[in-house]
Amino acid sequence: MFDPKAVQLANLEAAYRAFCDTLRSLPDEAFLVPLGDWTPRDIAAHFVGWNRITLAGSAELREGVRPFYFDDGTNNYRKVNAVFCERFASRDRAEMLAQIASTMDELVSYLRLVPEGEWELDTGVVHYRPGPATVARCVDSLLRDYRNHRDEILAGHLPAA
Repeated sequence: MFDPKAVQLANLEAAYRAFCDTLRSLPDEAFLVPLGDWTPRDIAAHFVGWNRITLAGSAELREGVRPFYFDDGTNNYRKVNAVFCERFASRDRAEMLAQIASTMDELVSYLRLVPEGEWELDTGVVHYRPGPATVARCVDSLLRDYRNHRDEILAGHLPAA
């Protein structure tokens, strides 16, 4: 039987692992080299924060509450991301990877407990992009973000294969 939640969680974990593998494979000096507006270190801080607020936002959505970070959505989450870059300020790659791992473990542990019937449940909260905000949609957004930032790092720092 097809289980969309299990598939989506497996895809999230795979995208997370691929991102972390890419971060580990960077030459030491590349961790702090800008990729446009931010560095791989900044992207790591971004994920420490987004893993946390995806958990909190998912819990809020299940209760029919609009997550606070939606207010920054039309600004491409610049304010939210700036806070994460400042708050999770380590310049040590191993420390950042450990923080990402810890927050991902917490997120996935929570998401596994979300009942199937609540995974795609429309509780009336509307996303700034058209359509209902659901736990599944939040997870999908984070999953795409892990993939996109991995691609960004690969394009900016690693030699072509």
